[in-house]
Amino acid sequence: MAGSAEGTTVADVPRDVDDGLLEKRFAWLSVALGGWIVVGVFLVVRALNLGLVTDVGISPWHAAGYGGIVALAVVCLAFVVRASRRGIPWRRALPPHHGTLGAGLIVLLAYIVVDVAWREGVGIEPGIESGFAPSRILLLVGLVLVAVGPLRAAVLDRSDAVGARAALPAALSAGLVLAVVSVPGALHPAVNPWLEGAPDVPDDDGEIWLMDADGSHQTRLITTPDGEEVTFPVWSPDAKQLAFVRWTGFHGDDLGDADIWIANADGSGQRPLAAGEGWQWLPRWSPDGASVAFTAESRGGPWMTTGPRGPETGFGPLGPGFGGSSVGNRPDADLMLIAADGSSPPSPVTDAPGDDRSGSWSPDGSRLAFDATRDGNTEIYVVDVDGSNATRLTENPSEDWAASWSPDGSRIAFASDRTGIAQIWVMPAEGGEPVQLTDLPNAHNGPAWSPDGRRIVYQAWADGEQQIWSMAGDGSDKRNLSDNPGAVDAAWDGSWGPDGRIAFTRSGHPPASSHPIARQDLGVVSMVLQALAAAVVAVVLIAIRPPFGSFAILLGVATALAASQFDHWRFVPAALVAGVAVDLLVRLAPEQRRAHAAAAGTAVAVVASTAATVIVTTDLGWTPTLLLGVAFAAGAGGWGLAGLVRPRGAEHADATTVAPASSATPDP
Repeated sequence: MAGSAEGTTVADVPRDVDDGLLEKRFAWLSVALGGWIVVGVFLVVRALNLGLVTDVGISPWHAAGYGGIVALAVVCLAFVVRASRRGIPWRRALPPHHGTLGAGLIVLLAYIVVDVAWREGVGIEPGIESGFAPSRILLLVGLVLVAVGPLRAAVLDRSDAVGARAALPAALSAGLVLAVVSVPGALHPAVNPWLEGAPDVPDDDGEIWLMDADGSHQTRLITTPDGEEVTFPVWSPDAKQLAFVRWTGFHGDDLGDADIWIANADGSGQRPLAAGEGWQWLPRWSPDGASVAFTAESRGGPWMTTGPRGPETGFGPLGPGFGGSSVGNRPDADLMLIAADGSSPPSPVTDAPGDDRSGSWSPDGSRLAFDATRDGNTEIYVVDVDGSNATRLTENPSEDWAASWSPDGSRIAFASDRTGIAQIWVMPAEGGEPVQLTDLPNAHNGPAWSPDGRRIVYQAWADGEQQIWSMAGDGSDKRNLSDNPGAVDAAWDGSWGPDGRIAFTRSGHPPASSHPIARQDLGVVSMVLQALAAAVVAVVLIAIRPPFGSFAILLGVATALAASQFDHWRFVPAALVAGVAVDLLVRLAPEQRRAHAAAAGTAVAVVASTAATVIVTTDLGWTPTLLLGVAFAAGAGGWGLAGLVRPRGAEHADATTVAPASSATPDP
């Protein structure tokens, strides 16, 4: 039996007849523990990427990873106790060449402490910083150490290298290691398939999210296909349903159609309520839950001149950044009413010259506060639900809009640009002198009262980003609730539900990944680095003379874990097929060139399998010249690396058979 890696021989420590069998089986235990922890970490990564959880430290999704660490600690402790009883130093408690498992446990425990301190002390921003923060690199080191044990043991223990008992867990170990080293920068093409054609959309699709009143538990609720958006979610009085706007038909300058839809509180049961040509939008649920008020108008909304005059300051219902345009006379916007169960067609509430939009119900359900251009500029009005007794509440040369009635019926919050930029104001429900609540140099819009009337949620622009904030009813104690840099978050009257949850819209600016510099320049770098990383692992794997199918396992495991981060499972089948092709190539290559064939073949397989998947499922954004050039560069790089990183003894494995298990082969 070979000596241990620490410089002592087997004769130096007490042994019994079960030790050899234990060491052979330990490879399976080691890969099971390593796989448990690695898969647990990838489950958390997936949950974070898909918006299923926001806390990077603790959530139900962390249970698997933490459970794996506990199991690893129990196993290590059991072996330490066993070694102590036999008089073996604790450093040699684990079987030979598997000491990385204990080292990985120590590093992972250190990561848990360091990451909390780093997040609270220094801070970690979303994006690439979350992968390259020092504490996260510590996590990756720990994952590699717990995953690499079976592969390392198979390479170093030449006497067992030919046994399938060691080779198969070594192949699984290699796949785990390749998946882990691909995490920083999201190198694996199954995470960021840069060679796909760039999405032809101006912005990320709008989605409906939920969060608690303090901004926690942000969860994606409703999504749409590319080219569609969902916005303006409002709660029913019993918090069992949501009404929202579904937008379709966006193309160039065409602002498309908008319809009112209904969904259950969990996002299921989506169905149209008010649909038709033009815009049916800005829904509000009546206090008794029987009706939904909404705004009906032609395409373009407040950004087209309709009636006497539209709000051309560039604010209006959706916030800053939209200029007005004139297309001649258009039908006026009016408030409509429809039964919440869709049992009757919509009926008009208002039908006056000018645009009437965004009705907010009084708590007793008898009146609607809304904004209208009846007198030239946009002002706040109230009207009875039957359309009578329309009364103007504000009178200012600037624009006033987005009325929101307080739960006790005494006040109305609204947005106004009377100070030069949109701010939140509040006034008595019967009209009177308004009080300004926000005064920051950025735009604020869309006030919505909390169910108890103590706080107001609103959307605020700062540093080019729109986030959802809340404040006390008197304007004090302002808090950033959504706090998601890079996203555009929006709330509106009715967003704060009776159960305390806030429904909001989340979208984004055009992603940097859609730019040709990212999809080509950065994409090529990412692809080549991933291919070369796979080549290095393949060279190590070939040193153990792996059985057929080992390279399919290598690429399949790594691709599956990478694909799990965004549910890009379509890349897995081609990776498995490419791995089988590498297995065949290695078998057909001359003995002395098998390491080169494995490295070059695996590198090319990464590029080829990704390209094949993209061609079949979407469209290829790279030109044939670029794709073939990257594949050639990856293959050439892998061939060159084979001569640099082959483990000691690999050259002998290529040309000769491994010594029988009974021979006394020195430990490399």
